[in-house]
Amino acid sequence: MIPVVLFHAGTPGFGGGFVGVDVFFVISGYLISGVILSDLKQGRFSLADFYERRARRILPALIPMLLASLLCAWLVMIPDDFRRFAKGMGASAVFASNMMFARGSGYFDDDEGFEPLLHTWSLSVEEQFYILFPALVMLLWWAGQRRLHPWFAAVAALSLTGCLALAGSHQTIAFYYLPTRAWELLLGAFCMALPQGRTNPWLALSGLSLVLAGLAFVEAASAPDWRLMLPVLGTALLLRHARPDNAVGSMLSLRPLVAIGSASYGLYLWHNPLLAFARYQWLGTPPIWLTAAAVAFSVLLGFGSLHLVERPVRERRMLASRKALAAFCIAGLALCLGIGAAGAFGKLEPASAARRNALLAYPAALPQPVEHMPPAGVPVPYILFGDSHARQYVHVLAARAGEGAMLTQAGCFSLPGVTNYSYASSEASACVEHYTALAGLVRQRAIPVVIIANRWDRALFDPSDFHRFGRASRDGWPRLEAALDQLRASLPAATRIVIIGSVPTAASAGPEMVGGYMRCLALVNARCPQHLPREDAEGYRINPLLSRYAATHPGVRFFDPQEVLCGPQACDIVQHGKALYFDDTHLTPHGADRVIARMLERIGPI
Repeated sequence: MIPVVLFHAGTPGFGGGFVGVDVFFVISGYLISGVILSDLKQGRFSLADFYERRARRILPALIPMLLASLLCAWLVMIPDDFRRFAKGMGASAVFASNMMFARGSGYFDDDEGFEPLLHTWSLSVEEQFYILFPALVMLLWWAGQRRLHPWFAAVAALSLTGCLALAGSHQTIAFYYLPTRAWELLLGAFCMALPQGRTNPWLALSGLSLVLAGLAFVEAASAPDWRLMLPVLGTALLLRHARPDNAVGSMLSLRPLVAIGSASYGLYLWHNPLLAFARYQWLGTPPIWLTAAAVAFSVLLGFGSLHLVERPVRERRMLASRKALAAFCIAGLALCLGIGAAGAFGKLEPASAARRNALLAYPAALPQPVEHMPPAGVPVPYILFGDSHARQYVHVLAARAGEGAMLTQAGCFSLPGVTNYSYASSEASACVEHYTALAGLVRQRAIPVVIIANRWDRALFDPSDFHRFGRASRDGWPRLEAALDQLRASLPAATRIVIIGSVPTAASAGPEMVGGYMRCLALVNARCPQHLPREDAEGYRINPLLSRYAATHPGVRFFDPQEVLCGPQACDIVQHGKALYFDDTHLTPHGADRVIARMLERIGPI
């Protein structure tokens, strides 16, 4: 258990600490099969009694952890992350979180440290094993099979073969699913069912060495691979050969280790949520003191769980009757499942949703329709053209300059002879033809002004053969300049063109994690950056080129959003307590209004 906690805490030198779970699987299989075989030999095995003992061992401590984690998640998580947490909570309540995390990447995600319930995958695997294994053993026993270790060995070999076969091509399945993890539990069962022979202290020492080798050499990024066999086989040797009368057994029987082992379940339950929420609230790797405090508190909760919940329930000082236990477990799991489903489907929102809604003027910040044209006969003073960076201005333009037309296509940089698509596709073909529709509409409706807004500094390609020209602010600039010339030539000579430059990007404002900017902003955390360096702002290089183009071509005006969003050294992320962005690159209505208001001051009425 200690290596697992230190692994999740990010302690240097414990990158293989997660194999403690594999060690636990072997021990669990050993102990559970011992209980089952002992009862079968005495003729008193009952599935109902077995499942009751497992429920007493696992659920009374699990349910409080899930509910406490829910409260913390509701308080600190942004809506998208809370929705993912809720899915994990619901899956944990039905012992299926391993399958849910397998559909993502779990330990293989860049932000796996922010998953408070990620550790429940192993509990789900264990519970699935507990549901199936005793019934299968009972059937074999009733069929007259008394030598069960060959059966355990055969099924374990099949499971291990499947695990290694899938590890390369389907890593998450091999890591998380019971069929590819059962070999570890079955190896423990094999050790218990194998007739007891003489113990060998050297084999016990070899087992300890293999476990330590696993801690040193197994890597989470490549697990499960053959190296995972080191700690698993080492644990099997320890179970068979470590005894109080040899050195290894004596060491493992030291009172501090026995005490930690007794509280290991509670410690396992509580350590990961505490560490995950510390990382989440800190928006990255927390300082050593905070990590140490989380570990210390998890130890305290682990022993508290042991003495206040686990032992009283097992010894029937709490939930003494089977009915009381069933009522508590069913009600608790149903509550976790119901709340998890409500959160997963957006029926329950975290506290941060209100802050997000106020900060982002949500849902007004959501994308708008891609095309709009006033009815026939109604004058059209302007047409807004471009990608989603043009679309963000539609409402504020209408409010400040009157209703115009809009022709946008998200993700589409459409000018004559250039495209942002690097390969042929139906989307690329539609994007290439987008600007021709613009010329037709301008002539058909006699539109006097074309406002073009794009994410300008893209990598540009030739739409005929997708040859790369280069980034627009560098090698691709001559092609972009030629494309603007061709667009001007395709429009009536009297058409005025207004180019809105690239907005700064907020991508570098948040910590390096999925949704970093939005997570930081929605938490309204004092450590959230309120600015980003101007040299990190997208548009820093391309906008001066666009400005120079407008200055040297009659009928073309240029406005740089950085004029209102940035100062000499930095660009704002929040102004006057309101967010300027609703994601890493697009402006909120507040941010867009600031840009359009200043633009109209500069270029005059449209």
